[in-house]
Amino acid sequence: MPMLEVGYLHIDNPIAVISSHNQPDFNDAAGLLLLEGFDLDEVPLEEMQASLETISRNARKGTGAFGLSATCSQDEPLLEAARLASRNLCLLDLRLSKIPDPIRLLELIPRLKRCGVTLSLRIRPEDLSNALLEKLNESELDIIHLDLRGLNGAGPKMVKKAKDSRGPVIMALADIGEFEDARNLLAMGADVVSLRGADPEFAEWLSGAMQEYDSLSGWCNAPKHICAGGDLRGLAFCCPPVKSCPVHGALKKAGMTPEEFVQKKLTFAKGTPLEKGDGTCFGSLVWCCKKSKMCYLRDAALDRIGLSGKEYMGLKKKLAEELLSKSSS
Repeated sequence: MPMLEVGYLHIDNPIAVISSHNQPDFNDAAGLLLLEGFDLDEVPLEEMQASLETISRNARKGTGAFGLSATCSQDEPLLEAARLASRNLCLLDLRLSKIPDPIRLLELIPRLKRCGVTLSLRIRPEDLSNALLEKLNESELDIIHLDLRGLNGAGPKMVKKAKDSRGPVIMALADIGEFEDARNLLAMGADVVSLRGADPEFAEWLSGAMQEYDSLSGWCNAPKHICAGGDLRGLAFCCPPVKSCPVHGALKKAGMTPEEFVQKKLTFAKGTPLEKGDGTCFGSLVWCCKKSKMCYLRDAALDRIGLSGKEYMGLKKKLAEELLSKSSS
């Protein structure tokens, strides 16, 4: 199964590679190849079509999803690009360089979506006010593509803020020099990490390493614990809220009372392996912490019921999705 499904995109790896459409980098291991440089005031749509044909000829069968990054001062060329991307099942990554007016942006998004396209918006945090983030969360936008380059240590905090707003999928464009840089963004809520201008060999290595990490862990962007500053998905690892701790602030942010939280967790666990857990702190694995945190009580309970760490984390991922599902709020 794909690691992530967004619209008609099937993304098998949380690493995206951004490449010039003039010299595309065919990284077969990446989950998404995003071709940029399409300023449609200067580049004809035929060039975009030609780039797609080049991808089709050169990419290995079964390679990841594709995308096109575009901007324009006029709406009609962008609508044509959306129709082209939709026909070819590509992501359209909208850049703000020629769309500075938030009113125009918010009017443009539904028009582009009516073309049937899976749509991303690339935006710098300084351009993403709380009011605009709220409007984007209410829109049909599929992905917020945060450009975090140059922000260094502030990047993960920006990702967490966007993730906790419970809106579109988060893609984070950042300065990545090693595996931990990417993992830190994923642990704060990024669904995909995008690389621009990275060494091709490093990008290919990172893509492969991240895919292997996911196959071993069961949840490659598992959050940090709430008490360690993690995003709201970390509620899946929280104990019952019986004492004063950061879980209460997280529940308030999630719009959940402690009683609702307890009931949701118990309801999800019923009939699943998480319902078991004799010998653990609260008698059920549904209250237990992240597998990467050492706990002999949890591990002994997992061994007794024959549940692997990967399976355990997969269930915790489903639990997080259920806890934060707007339909169940």
